[in-house]
Amino acid sequence: MNSPYNADLPYTFEQIAVFGEVNYDFSEKLHGTFGLRWYDFEEEREFNSGGFFSNGDNDYDKTTADGVNPRVMLSYDLTDATTVNSQISQGFRQGGANDPLNIGLCGADDVVNFGGNPEYDEETLTNYEVGIKSQLTSTFSFNAAVFYADIKDLQVTLDAGSCSSRVVFNVPEAHTAGVEVELNAQPMDGLDFSVAMSVIESEFDSTIPSASGGALGGLEDGNKLASVPEFQFAATATYNFNAEAIAYGAEGYISATFQYVGERITQPGDQVSGAGDFTSGLPFGGATGNEETNLDLELDAYQLINLSAGIISGSWETVFYINNIADENVDLSFDRERGGRARLGYRTNQPRTMGVTVRKSF
Repeated sequence: MNSPYNADLPYTFEQIAVFGEVNYDFSEKLHGTFGLRWYDFEEEREFNSGGFFSNGDNDYDKTTADGVNPRVMLSYDLTDATTVNSQISQGFRQGGANDPLNIGLCGADDVVNFGGNPEYDEETLTNYEVGIKSQLTSTFSFNAAVFYADIKDLQVTLDAGSCSSRVVFNVPEAHTAGVEVELNAQPMDGLDFSVAMSVIESEFDSTIPSASGGALGGLEDGNKLASVPEFQFAATATYNFNAEAIAYGAEGYISATFQYVGERITQPGDQVSGAGDFTSGLPFGGATGNEETNLDLELDAYQLINLSAGIISGSWETVFYINNIADENVDLSFDRERGGRARLGYRTNQPRTMGVTVRKSF
């Protein structure tokens, strides 16, 4: 009892998996790949807690998962330079046990909403994809893909309201769908240029009800999944040149990258009306505890630019770099404690960083 809270969580993992693939040419143009992955996972955990706010829990949990994940790929050569491909594949994420709530910190509604979920099931995902790869000229290539991912029992982590805990729930149905495009070009000798972009829709297709009515923590049919931007874009340009003026046989390069990431949310509940209105309820230092902090929890889009220049001579490489050259202050996620009754803050990125890296190959 000499600390607010402490916990000891020793884990034991045992994972076995076997994967195999068979490639078969149906004709000179049509090719197939057929794969299976068998897995058998086991996780054991103890949970021992102490401190003023703990329940004195001493729990033992064991989670197992086994099964087979298939993959089927077909590709067809339209020409010597262009291939159309399709794929159906399946994957999983193991389930587990949630930590016990700190009941002494919980409001009555939060105990009802978050206390009856001691375990969560494994998540499965089936991905359907169609794409094209084309080397249009000797200096220009184009790749694109359209995909749809059907997710069963999606594992979603929610802050357990006032309880100072986080709880994983399974949402029975969810999906992501999108388009990815990649272009690579060499417009002149020594200059390589690439662009990649994606447009993604990601939504819940089921609703988890709360004890007080409505959806729990934004887990509602039609709401967006957390941490998935609808639009992303990246571009890289690299110029390679002869650097023998610096060292015999040396090569040099200058590279610049630009990254754009669209708006996101940190947790599903951040898209619910009023989610950014926080009241602590804790009188302190002249504050009544009824003061309200109002925040927009949608994370702004951001852009980052990195520059580097390097010299390669024999087995040595020296790189000078500047990351985040514009010194952008990016909000990567929003952090809150006890449902906003305590800590509020944004996790941010590294500021402008300059340095030198020296590598040697053996």
